[in-house]
Amino acid sequence: MKILGREELWIHTHFLTDCTRLPELSMREILKQMAPFLRESGIAFGMHFTQVQNERTCRIVLECIPFAQTLERIQFKLQEVVRDIPSRPPVTKVVQDKKLQKTLFASREERS
Repeated sequence: MKILGREELWIHTHFLTDCTRLPELSMREILKQMAPFLRESGIAFGMHFTQVQNERTCRIVLECIPFAQTLERIQFKLQEVVRDIPSRPPVTKVVQDKKLQKTLFASREERS
């Protein structure tokens, strides 16, 4: 996954990613790795994740807008943390069983 950019909205900083959906486990891992770094940087606010309905991106939201130099360091660290997370969820392959379909959609007489 990559950080594509950031937006400052009201009192939050949104990091835009190339990720379409982020699993719960990945979210927890990002928070776990970023929390100590944020504390060391003097940031007392947390992070959360959001996905805007009309966008195909997952946003990582820092619940403040730090000074420019600190923000650059946070973005650099965040990119290191998310580097190995896949940007797309694994593809699920649907296999149709023709025999099962015939049984499910057969009339009562055919099943007897």
